[in-house]
Amino acid sequence: MSSAEIRGAGMNENNSPGGAIDERKRKRMISNRESARRSRMRKQQHLDDLIKRRSELEKQRIEIKRRIDVYQKLWEATVSENNALEALKAEMIKELESSKSRVSDFRAMERFETNFSGNRMLMPLMDVTGSRDSVLQPWQIGLSSQPIAATMFQF
Repeated sequence: MSSAEIRGAGMNENNSPGGAIDERKRKRMISNRESARRSRMRKQQHLDDLIKRRSELEKQRIEIKRRIDVYQKLWEATVSENNALEALKAEMIKELESSKSRVSDFRAMERFETNFSGNRMLMPLMDVTGSRDSVLQPWQIGLSSQPIAATMFQF
């Protein structure tokens, strides 16, 4: 049997059932090819979108990393400054305590005065002006040291 006979066995393309089947196969093949082409285009578009998204995410990652580095340096500087301030605070507290102790010792020593015989005697504290005279002679508090002019006895 030749190819023409095999084709002829299915009868005429237009009139026979074999011809209609071939036409349906051909249309289905064309439809499948078109569908495969659209599928490849969608796949390529999706791949392009993914590549674009990856690029955007990479840029965001680099920017976030840069910001983290900046904040890390700021944090380290803050920690360093805080440590320095803590050390300064400790030093100042120590100095304040020492000063308080010295002032307390000075005040205690100031209250005691040695008389000529070498005996110690308790002396009163100083008044607000820093003068011991007003404490020892309270009748002179508030009196000025300038002479007062008496006009009452003028003749």
